[in-house]
Amino acid sequence: MRILLTFLALLLVQSVFADEPRLRYSFKSKNGYFELRPSDTIFSDNKVYTDRYYWGLYDLRTNRKLYTIKNDSLLIETKTARVSENGENVIIVDDYSGGFGIPNFEVVHFYNKEKLLNTLTLGNLLDNMCSVSYSVSHMTWCFDFDFLTEKSFKIETYEYFNYRFDLNGNLIDKTSDDRIQSDDDIVSARIKRLEKNKYSFIIKKSIRNKYKPDTEIVLNVSDKLMRKIHGKFYGFLPSRNKKMETEFYKTFILRDKKPIQTEFGFPIYNGDNSCNIINIKTAGNNGYK
Repeated sequence: MRILLTFLALLLVQSVFADEPRLRYSFKSKNGYFELRPSDTIFSDNKVYTDRYYWGLYDLRTNRKLYTIKNDSLLIETKTARVSENGENVIIVDDYSGGFGIPNFEVVHFYNKEKLLNTLTLGNLLDNMCSVSYSVSHMTWCFDFDFLTEKSFKIETYEYFNYRFDLNGNLIDKTSDDRIQSDDDIVSARIKRLEKNKYSFIIKKSIRNKYKPDTEIVLNVSDKLMRKIHGKFYGFLPSRNKKMETEFYKTFILRDKKPIQTEFGFPIYNGDNSCNIINIKTAGNNGYK
């Protein structure tokens, strides 16, 4: 009985912490006219099979295949494909990847019909490899992406930058999220209350690269603000300030060298040791900056 209970407990833990695989075999345009899916293949017995090595773009109004995209190494089923409303452009984004956050990792593919026009890497889209987020077995790096118009495509990254590309994959512009000013930094820091309204911040990760890792800054910041930034961990009544003196870690925005409170949550960014090493080795080698 004990063995059975142990086995069931292990299964429960595995189901809680393991990532569910994400395989999808159909992507449709917003207007519902076109679908990208594994190609239909007719063999000599006249039965229709699906060929996952080639994907077809189908006009659903006529069920006619317009063109095919080779899928032997692209693995479209593990990614997300956006299909334009005229069916001519397909953009494939590796937004839930089994890969690692290194600058030359390919994450976006721009197609015009069956022709690959351009490929973007993480280094083209992130200033900092600390900006990716890892689960048990997958990596994510962006909030959203989609066609903006018939001629442009947007990508919103975990660095809170918004990119616009033309449909050839050329950069149009890069702007900061409206909630974050261009001179702000997003930092993860070890924080300790030194005395009333005074705190030490040791920067572990600087997402917008304004601070070197392990930089310490000492700031005069009100206890009231820091309790809000500290959130649910700070406790109540007189004990709340004392609890902050034991040190805690937090991700927040630094604006004009002052922490500010935000109403939105940040991703769980990559651990600082590995990503900071990658950043040092690849400094200056990224693309769109």
